[in-house]
Amino acid sequence: MAEIANRIYETSEGQILFISDFSDINDNEKVVSRALSVEEKKGNIVRLANGVYLRPKNTRFGIVYPSIDEMVMAIAQRDKVQIQPSGVTALNKLGLSTQVPTKYTYLTSGSGRVLTLGNRTIELKRSVPKNFAFQTVLAALLVQALRTLGQKNVGNQELSTIRKLVNEEEHKDLFVQDLTLMPVWMRKLITDIIDKNEHYDTFVKSHNR
Repeated sequence: MAEIANRIYETSEGQILFISDFSDINDNEKVVSRALSVEEKKGNIVRLANGVYLRPKNTRFGIVYPSIDEMVMAIAQRDKVQIQPSGVTALNKLGLSTQVPTKYTYLTSGSGRVLTLGNRTIELKRSVPKNFAFQTVLAALLVQALRTLGQKNVGNQELSTIRKLVNEEEHKDLFVQDLTLMPVWMRKLITDIIDKNEHYDTFVKSHNR
């Protein structure tokens, strides 16, 4: 369909596209899917996963593909749900692990599903609202990462990394408030770090009033 082709041409290079992005042109997914298949064969789009495409950005090194995070965030925006890394994915985000996961895991407030992106697997796990109640990204990531790591496996190297992250947190006031949502052992671990940082003094005193 010419309208779908024109929509693709008008799309910025590097943008992720979904079949639902063309529902205003034709609400029949099979028709849209066939049109996108034609555009894929022409090289105007690249299929990333079932129903997910990319308006490719070509460089002399080849096509620039979106990161896993960009893919997941695009899906979250489309579905209007909350998403956050968990498991080894959260550990990697915080620099607490250099292990390259074979499966990228994220918690979602929407439906759980498994996506295949080339040789990589993305698992979206439906989770409870409390995991999305944090005001800071750091607090949410720390809870998921530390839960995966386990209390007994938090050594000096991990503490050093966490200390750096906590000290560099921009929204210190909100981070202090987030401590109340953490499991007891995590809260104690983070509180011990905060107590040694004078930049947190004002926020801790204010929160304890």
